[in-house]
Amino acid sequence: MAFVHRGAPSGRGDGPTLTQARREGMRMNIHSHALRPRVPPIATAIAPERTPSERQTRILDAAERVFARAGFHAATMQDVAAEAGMSPGNLYRYFASKDAIIAGMAERDRHQIAADFAALEPGKGPLLDQLEALGRRHLVQEPREKAVICLQIWAEAARNPAMSQMCAAIDGTVAGGLAQAIAGAKAQGELPADLDDARFLQAVFMMADGFLCRRATDPTFDTAMAADTLFAAMRGLARVLLRSDAGDVS
Repeated sequence: MAFVHRGAPSGRGDGPTLTQARREGMRMNIHSHALRPRVPPIATAIAPERTPSERQTRILDAAERVFARAGFHAATMQDVAAEAGMSPGNLYRYFASKDAIIAGMAERDRHQIAADFAALEPGKGPLLDQLEALGRRHLVQEPREKAVICLQIWAEAARNPAMSQMCAAIDGTVAGGLAQAIAGAKAQGELPADLDDARFLQAVFMMADGFLCRRATDPTFDTAMAADTLFAAMRGLARVLLRSDAGDVS
């Protein structure tokens, strides 16, 4: 749910395109807008790529810091190499381009989000409490730089079809996890049986996106207070956004 959050650098001149990177097996996901009415079970919707090596993880962490500071377009492979404490030649052994790095960042985030949703279980306590903890982990506990990167990604996705597809893919993972959790919460009596799932999911996406935007752009943003407000609002909305009063929520 930060999910990480729609845009990123095109990587022109830095190597293979995102489409080529995907063909090489690096599936990408980062946030978009489309919510599917029917989503596959989380276990079948997720096909994790191989676990990144320690060196790849170090590079991805360094790239996130560099992209947050300089922006995707201004940052160079040399900048990432310096931040990671390695030579540019060594960096290219792991990632052929900025596009490939972005793909790796996206897949890592998607994999973590999917794993977090898959770990939700009724036996661990109320599902709504578990969902809130998951949301706080991704929206609040992640460093502010993640929100900054999300904002850059969304802006780029508005004009870059490859980035838009990345966003749609990660939204699919988030929507699938939320849909399963909502169904479980209904079965446990934690949510109204006639909750309008589609409208509620859309509202959750919009509220989470707005939270990330404010966190990324407002230096005075009170993250803790805003998070309390956000999750209280989500819980309240779940009690009134019912199928029987569609279009008449007050």
